[in-house]
Amino acid sequence: MDGIPRLDPRDVAVFAYALERGGLTRRSPDVPADLGLSPEDVEAACGTLERLRLLRPAPGSPGELIPVSPDAAAAEVVGPLEAELARAGARAQSVRDELHALMPRYRAARREQGRREGFDVLPDMASASAMLTEESARCREEVFSIQPGGGRAAHRLGDAVERDVAMLRRGVRMRTLYQHSARASLSTQGYVERLTEAGAEYRTAAELPDRAVVFDRSVAFLPRRADGGTGEGAVLVRDPDVVAYLCRVFEQHWSGAAPFRGASEAAYKEVGPSLRRALVGLLAQGAKDEVIARRMGMSLRTCRRHIAELLEELGAESRFQGGALAERAGLTGTDATADASAG
Repeated sequence: MDGIPRLDPRDVAVFAYALERGGLTRRSPDVPADLGLSPEDVEAACGTLERLRLLRPAPGSPGELIPVSPDAAAAEVVGPLEAELARAGARAQSVRDELHALMPRYRAARREQGRREGFDVLPDMASASAMLTEESARCREEVFSIQPGGGRAAHRLGDAVERDVAMLRRGVRMRTLYQHSARASLSTQGYVERLTEAGAEYRTAAELPDRAVVFDRSVAFLPRRADGGTGEGAVLVRDPDVVAYLCRVFEQHWSGAAPFRGASEAAYKEVGPSLRRALVGLLAQGAKDEVIARRMGMSLRTCRRHIAELLEELGAESRFQGGALAERAGLTGTDATADASAG
């Protein structure tokens, strides 16, 4: 496909000129005058039209170019490519069928090893991404995901846009949970704003469990965490009990989260009370800055800035005093947490 030129207005004008006159002489002096094009423009357009088989030399008169039916040109130019794509698709399906034929052996081996069916390990990002793309294409009703941490990397969001928009166009309901800290990310703001316009829904919470993506309440992707794993790759889960549990976890967090629609000057201020109460709760537990930053999905520097602002707001000179003043102000109890969630 990369070798096939695309038509531009100049090419279309030259083709229309040839149709009106039944042909043209490539170097005819009246062509530029009639079309308002330079001789170089006409020469370039003729070259493109010849490559697309829309113009061809007249029999016995190579200097004369005659127009050809666009249907015939398409059959000559695109037909071989379509045939090759069909052959490639058939080959791909054949390979897929051969690989799927090994699934009974795979399941039998897992049973012999005492492993429960419904779980598959995807060892790296490449295999996880490939399966995510495939399940996205299969999804018909809904997809929801939990994305803890701050804003997502711009290149990852760029890779996801086309896939996500395709699902939304099929009528798939899409919901995503971020942490409040993601509201400060410009790339995440832009992505959320664009996808919200296409029909997706986003909310944020102060704290979230680990990453998860669930398609049609039947298949889930979880990060690999066993034996101190870094989360690279994924675990593909089809076990109905585990997937149902993940659905309940998501709905519980979703119901208490704050709507997020993307770029807005007030996007971060809207969740200020919830963020502040979560910080107070972690400070009251005696958590270290590094732990608080990780749980709140923000950098250590940002976390310390929020803590300093909170202590200044409370008029506290130490964390201990801040915890005492926060408790006295009613910022650490369950009622406060509920209020924050409602906000």
